[in-house]
Amino acid sequence: MNLTISVTGPASISKQYISALKQAVTKTLALSPRSKTSFLKNKSIHWELSVSLVSESKIKSLNHRFRKKNRVTDVLSFSQLDKSWPVSPIQSFGEVIICLPVAKKQALLFKQTLLRELERLTVHGTLHLLGYDHELGKKEELEMFRLQDKILQNISLKHLKT
Repeated sequence: MNLTISVTGPASISKQYISALKQAVTKTLALSPRSKTSFLKNKSIHWELSVSLVSESKIKSLNHRFRKKNRVTDVLSFSQLDKSWPVSPIQSFGEVIICLPVAKKQALLFKQTLLRELERLTVHGTLHLLGYDHELGKKEELEMFRLQDKILQNISLKHLKT
């Protein structure tokens, strides 16, 4: 797989968090069905995927602009896979945008660490980039959340080993 994953956010984000979010993307791709990730096998294309940690005002603005929902949300995903771009040596896979203040609130609510909540949102957003959409119906919701749980459990096992 020829993929670069970048993580951007406030200067206070530690290298440990950046590494963990990159690992969450990698695990999501590794544990997703090949039918969803086969495009990554093309060795002549270098893929790029970004994860951005943003403020409430930024995510609200993006949510309103692109989804016509004028409210804060926890995560947005913008896939480039469905675009008809000319083939070039470097292709954008897409972007996962996470609202850091909402992630902090949800971590407290779910009694999780902030790192664990950021991993969950990264996995969730990456699955959306692959075409999963829990808002399409019960069957799709079940399929996406089962896979999300499987990936998060795999990440948890990694944490236990380190």
